[in-house]
Amino acid sequence: MARKNYGSLGGSGRRGGGAWQWMAIGAVLAFACSITIGLAAVAVGLLSLDVEGLPGRPTSTPVVMVITATPLPATPTPLTTDTPVPSETPLQIEQITAPSPTPLPPTPDPAETVEPTASPTTFVPAGSPTEQTTDITRSTTGGGSSVPDPLVGLTSPLISIPGGTFTMGTSPAEVLAAVTACQDEGGNCDISFGEDSAPQHSVTLDAFQIEETEVTYEQYLAFLNWLGPRSHLNGCDGFPCLITLNETDVSNVTFDSANYRVPPQINAFPVANVSWYGARSYCEAIGRRLPTEAEWERAARGSDGRVYPWGNDRTLTNANTSSRTDIPLEQRGAEAVGNYPASPSGIYDMAGNVAEWVSDWYSPTYYSQAEASGLNPQGPPVGTQKVLRGGSWDARIFFARSVHRQSLEPDQARIWAGFRCAADAGTESDSDSGVDIGGAQGTLPTLEAEDVTPNSQPTLPPPPSSGGTGNTGGSSEELPTLPPG
Repeated sequence: MARKNYGSLGGSGRRGGGAWQWMAIGAVLAFACSITIGLAAVAVGLLSLDVEGLPGRPTSTPVVMVITATPLPATPTPLTTDTPVPSETPLQIEQITAPSPTPLPPTPDPAETVEPTASPTTFVPAGSPTEQTTDITRSTTGGGSSVPDPLVGLTSPLISIPGGTFTMGTSPAEVLAAVTACQDEGGNCDISFGEDSAPQHSVTLDAFQIEETEVTYEQYLAFLNWLGPRSHLNGCDGFPCLITLNETDVSNVTFDSANYRVPPQINAFPVANVSWYGARSYCEAIGRRLPTEAEWERAARGSDGRVYPWGNDRTLTNANTSSRTDIPLEQRGAEAVGNYPASPSGIYDMAGNVAEWVSDWYSPTYYSQAEASGLNPQGPPVGTQKVLRGGSWDARIFFARSVHRQSLEPDQARIWAGFRCAADAGTESDSDSGVDIGGAQGTLPTLEAEDVTPNSQPTLPPPPSSGGTGNTGGSSEELPTLPPG
């Protein structure tokens, strides 16, 4: 069988339609090659496509949220503590504290005796800046000191004492004469009672002023009522100010959980049962201070160095002491300030009535030290007791000599201990003083106590049922019995 002959490729026997097919195939291949080359050029960076100029509809950018679990830290996170961590930009927080009333502690049982302590619990007296909701109006008196209004009209007049040099202390001969006189009247005085008042030494003082009278109940209770309820417990620099009938039955002050009072007939009596801290706080509240021991002796002895405020003669009726025989035993006690003659300087009751706190610490050997002499001595720098001067109604006139020294712990209070204030020279006294000199009559009765030691006086025995210096019934509502005025 013969094979069909397709002819050769280059022969003239090809049909004309095959050529067009080859041309189409070549064009497709050429286009594909160009696309491939172009994409390769774009891929290697030889060409770039400018698509910004091409119009197109905007499309929203899809947001892809990937949630992954936080791996546990290698070290546990410490717990938050109460200690704040400072930051570079601290957060400023405005704190508004709503006031809330502080409940008063219950009033002590009057049958219980509360002894003052040297380290009392913290106390914020009413009227203090931390609890006070309204400002206390204050006025200014002499010396530019800010004085509470309730106290302005009650401050005692001031007596000016000139500066100068005087001999302070006593001599062995004077002590011997005083001891002999004390023993002759039945006292148990001893020569050792005067040892801490020697030797004599020269002291120079600047001019100063001292109050004309001892601070009275009227004056001091106005101060306590200004401080606020329960301030007597530890409202004087954190220490007791005064003892009331709630703490002892030999007090004249009642406290009813709101106010402090005494019977009106003893308003002008010298305040007693007041601690050294209570005395200092009062003086500072009226812009004054306690006198130094040297200032007190200078005011009592004057420029002539007299033994008693009135002179050197031992006149028993010139002072309220237990040496007086013209006063019945049941009527002995403190009397209204100004009942006895004033000293040549115009000062009342520098001997007797109540012993007076001064600012100095007590040392039995202080007078033999160099610091006791010189200009304006201030007493020892430290100590455990404070000095009292002037004796009292509860002691013989031996203790009322202007040179005699007594001492007591500053947080303690006694029925025979009071005070008066002093001021630097130039401080004007309040001309509107409400103190009535000699305006109240009568005495506050008690029992006489024996003189035991030179620097302290014994605790009083229980007052008689017919009267006494305090409440004998045990109720804080009862007031002490007083004799007819």
